[in-house]
Amino acid sequence: MKLYDAHGDIWYDILQHSLKGERDIFRKYQLPKFQAGNVSGGTFVMWVDPPYDEDPKKRIKQIEAAVKQELEDAKDILQVVKRFEDYQKGTDAGKINVMMGLEGLSYIGEDIDQINYYYDEFFVRTMMLTWNEENALGSGWPGDPERGLTAKGKEAVKRMNALGIVPDVSHLNDKGFWDLLSVAEGPVIASHSNCRALASHKRNLTDDMIKAIAATGGTIGLNCVAGFISDDPAKRSIDGMVDHAVHIAELVGVDHIGCGFDYEDYIIPDSLMKNGVDIVEDIHLKDLFSAADSSNFLQGLKKRGFSDEEIEKIAYKNFYRVYRQVLK
Repeated sequence: MKLYDAHGDIWYDILQHSLKGERDIFRKYQLPKFQAGNVSGGTFVMWVDPPYDEDPKKRIKQIEAAVKQELEDAKDILQVVKRFEDYQKGTDAGKINVMMGLEGLSYIGEDIDQINYYYDEFFVRTMMLTWNEENALGSGWPGDPERGLTAKGKEAVKRMNALGIVPDVSHLNDKGFWDLLSVAEGPVIASHSNCRALASHKRNLTDDMIKAIAATGGTIGLNCVAGFISDDPAKRSIDGMVDHAVHIAELVGVDHIGCGFDYEDYIIPDSLMKNGVDIVEDIHLKDLFSAADSSNFLQGLKKRGFSDEEIEKIAYKNFYRVYRQVLK
């Protein structure tokens, strides 16, 4: 069964290797993992990392250069998705389907027209207004809880609506979430968030948020970062992650669950890994360590009684439904 991962910091990994002078990086480091995990595609996000977020405009240009070079080097194995039909085109060609995403828009300031630039130049089709920072558009979850989206932030969401870009609420604070829902005109996603009822991290969604996303026709990508699975270290496991799928299914149905693993192997150098086991217990699940392990989550769903049809929806069909509706 194929699988779609709605959130991966793959361009961060590409950037790090490219700064060392390497080329054709995905083929060497990530393609074998995607093939081992039967991952047919995913959202590859451009993310401005600390401490470079102090000068986000400079950092994003470095990222853009690395992305352009990599897409040229790997054009025989990566299919960039511009419209929904490209998913089938990529699958038929045996390529990995890549949806381009932006994880935070700090570098555009109040220049909403930059959204058009990323749509046209990099074929970005999903966006988050913030990462963890407060910026000209809104506040990430650690920021001022009374500051949601700014007027420019709401204008940005309306521009996304007009272009056919999927708004992603992961990383927004609670007020920003509801502000975005108030102006969104179609499906909204949380690409890599779990349930706050099961793990108290503020990056997780309350039951009311889950219901609101479902009401838009959206999908929630479940995250395998350990701290988002449970406050209890003993429950930080695949089974604990499946608990979140069960919780969402009971609230709003299986049609609103997907995969958004947020694997940390794209960010933490291989030299720091300990034989595929967590280097920091709060981060890694040893059985969901990289794209190569992705099918382990599907097996966990099956053990808990999800049908093959339901698992297929979670694996890729629920996100595909959103993209089919929004992409123009």
